[in-house]
Amino acid sequence: MLRPLFHLMRFLCAVGSLCWVVQRLRVEEIMSFRWLSVDLRWLLLAFILGGISLLGWAGRWWWFLWVYGLRARFGELLRLTLFADFFNLYFIGPLGANGVRLFGLKSSFPEQRGAIVGSLLLDYVGGLFGGMALYWAFSRSGALPVSIVTVADKAVPLVVVVIVLGFGVIMEPALQRIIARIPGLLRLSTWLSPVYAATFRHPWLFSGFAVSVLSTACTFAAFWAAARAVGALVSLPQMFGLMPAVDLVASLPVSINGLGVRENLIVEWLGGQSDCGPLRALAASLLGFAAIGIWGLIGGIWMLVWRRRTHP
Repeated sequence: MLRPLFHLMRFLCAVGSLCWVVQRLRVEEIMSFRWLSVDLRWLLLAFILGGISLLGWAGRWWWFLWVYGLRARFGELLRLTLFADFFNLYFIGPLGANGVRLFGLKSSFPEQRGAIVGSLLLDYVGGLFGGMALYWAFSRSGALPVSIVTVADKAVPLVVVVIVLGFGVIMEPALQRIIARIPGLLRLSTWLSPVYAATFRHPWLFSGFAVSVLSTACTFAAFWAAARAVGALVSLPQMFGLMPAVDLVASLPVSINGLGVRENLIVEWLGGQSDCGPLRALAASLLGFAAIGIWGLIGGIWMLVWRRRTHP
């Protein structure tokens, strides 16, 4: 009974946040903006980069499945990734992107549910790793306030340690056996055992990390291209330094796909620059989100056609 209320609160938060960010702008600024002046070449580049990021999402999942010895076809993973993006962006409900991918791939590997769940866990953390890597490389570009950088510099090493320890449990059988011997952790170890990787598979793991960094970079670059499309003179390093923090906060389950939260942060942190302005920052955020969202819509159309051809 609480689930519909939770989704309603997220929806209201998204609407309220969008209204709040619009109220922060002057009416004269909003009326003076001309959507017809948007540079279509930069906008096309934003959509292309959004598509490449989806390819990277499927690619890193392909590598993480290799960690568990599952040889899935890349075409099937790309199809499930587009289906998952459609559910993730356009549906409010209990079945999210990872649920779609789990149920979709389970039909090909019915006895490997634990391995599929483990690959999805690695995929989730791999995306987090990609954002942290870009933050670490570009956080000094000047887009983020100094106070945010100071706090993040203290939090990032802690997150890295947690990720490394988590990977150690999943990847190293020796560590798995040690944890199983610790009093009080045997039940936890038994519960987690289906997602353990049975052998030493670091080459596939590191390949997934590398693809994750490239995929995340394409996602953030789509927002950069969208900003250039509306005339905001934002550099690519600035966007790489800004978007990891924005993406992390927007991923919190307080809004629908981060709508409103993402726009407020970009307007706050990017709109103050003289070569951008609040209105262009808001337009860049909305167009950048659309550059990713159009591929989810394509995934929904593909899913409709595929279901009619293969299933009742």
